[in-house]
Amino acid sequence: MRSRWMMWICLGALILLVPGAKAQKLEDYLSRYLGDNGKKYLQPLGDAFGATMNSGLYHTAHIPRAGLRLGLDVLVPVALISDNQRSFKATTEAGFYPVTTKEVPTVFGDTQPVAVAGQGGTVYNFPGGYDLSILPLAMPQLTIGSLLGTEVTLRYAATQLNEDVGDLSLTGIGVRHSISQYIPLFPVDVAVSYFHQTLKVGDIVDAATNVVGVQASKSLGLLSLYGGVAYENASLDVSYTRGEGAEAETIAFNLTGANKMRMTVGVNLKLALFQLHADYNLASQNSACLGLYMGL
Repeated sequence: MRSRWMMWICLGALILLVPGAKAQKLEDYLSRYLGDNGKKYLQPLGDAFGATMNSGLYHTAHIPRAGLRLGLDVLVPVALISDNQRSFKATTEAGFYPVTTKEVPTVFGDTQPVAVAGQGGTVYNFPGGYDLSILPLAMPQLTIGSLLGTEVTLRYAATQLNEDVGDLSLTGIGVRHSISQYIPLFPVDVAVSYFHQTLKVGDIVDAATNVVGVQASKSLGLLSLYGGVAYENASLDVSYTRGEGAEAETIAFNLTGANKMRMTVGVNLKLALFQLHADYNLASQNSACLGLYMGL
């Protein structure tokens, strides 16, 4: 029970990787593909992972120059999957005739496989997807500060999923520094930041993200508005086995997330013991984030 709870806290997206009533393992699907087909099948997952991992990194630009600042955030960033991320044009692999190109599901597409008839009664089956319109993650985040207007943010989660998938580990570290402290009577708080994160899922996925940004916020009593712009990148190394026994071969490739720039707008509500915040991120891969912050 603890493992299942941690799975959702660390990575709700692992519904893709855990055997269930309506889906095979992701590696089973991937084993049907070589080269460009496999990359195109998984590219939307790379875009979504990068977008969600780089969400929820802040909910204010206010950073005191000195004094204790300790808080725990429980975050649920969600990538919003568009229609054009649900299908791609795939070509039958070598050895199947005639060579045929079809519109088939990506990892987020329809669950039904697409069959292509070939010579001599042969059939080529393009695998289905998982029929997802959103890709959620969930993660804890610890913020520690403040020293000379600087704070550090940490993310960490780890759990053993199952024998087929392996271990999951998520780590992240970031630093933010107040710029508005150098501008007396400036009407809004301004900060700059850098964050680096890694995510490993067994031997299948090894991901890393970086984001550099500028944030601003304005307090209106219990309510505050915040936003920012950022440059980001995300990279996923994917590795899986195709075939069995002596014919088994390892397929490995790299995916680069679509997002380069993002713009964030959000709102934060201060209550007695905690804060609720929500934001929307406009980029090549759009995303949203909900958070519950407890602390000073």
